[in-house]
Amino acid sequence: MTTYLITGSCGTIGSALVSQLANERTGCTVRCVDNSESLLYFQQRTYQGNPRVESYMGDIRNLDRLCSIMGGVDVVLHTAALKHVGMCEYSPMEAVQTNILGLNNVLKSASDAGVSKVIFMSSDKAVNPTNVLGTTKLMGERLVTAANLNQENGGTIFSSVRFGNVLGSNG
Repeated sequence: MTTYLITGSCGTIGSALVSQLANERTGCTVRCVDNSESLLYFQQRTYQGNPRVESYMGDIRNLDRLCSIMGGVDVVLHTAALKHVGMCEYSPMEAVQTNILGLNNVLKSASDAGVSKVIFMSSDKAVNPTNVLGTTKLMGERLVTAANLNQENGGTIFSSVRFGNVLGSNG
């Protein structure tokens, strides 16, 4: 049985992934990680009857916390990010802390735990970035590429996927 860890599990993309993977037919385990106490509480309530869905309060900025919940994970779907263009412009160091350093924590903890695959959710704003969000997402893609190049044979596979604007998202 495959165990998935979804960072940012309460966001638009993360919660959609949880919903799809929590489906009884998949037979997998889903570890939900988010730093929003209220949203995680409601997500936990939604899946309280599903023993394959586990909820963890945590922040990707905290490497020790990630390491403590990464054991036994097969695939990481990394959706956690600061993604509001204006907020990232106003607080660029917060965007760097989450979108770059937090991602690096995900990559390190996954590699150390022997996770087979990590998929980083980037953004179309990483193409010729003109703002802090796009710049942090482009740097994230570069970190993922570098992690892949630095792996030994048979190590974790790191990849990125770019999303455009998502209709009805909370970002």
